[in-house]
Amino acid sequence: MFGGTGFMVSGKLACSVSRRGLLVRVGAAHQDALLEEDGVAPMVMGGRVSRGWVHVDPRVLEEDLALSRWLERGVSAAREVSRGR
Repeated sequence: MFGGTGFMVSGKLACSVSRRGLLVRVGAAHQDALLEEDGVAPMVMGGRVSRGWVHVDPRVLEEDLALSRWLERGVSAAREVSRGR
């Protein structure tokens, strides 16, 4: 769907990885604050910004701790969606 390999948590897509970077489900409430971080941009699909998702540049993910932090955000957001929040 996003041109990469997706990872599901509780039946919901948490993130998708490709050569272009990482798409991470963050939830609409957190998206604006996270967009202020370096290397983070809105996820755009079909010319439209997807609420609750961000694109993280691969350079941001070079350190294991940074990658882990982004993956944890995706897992947490997917779990929230699966619980209906």
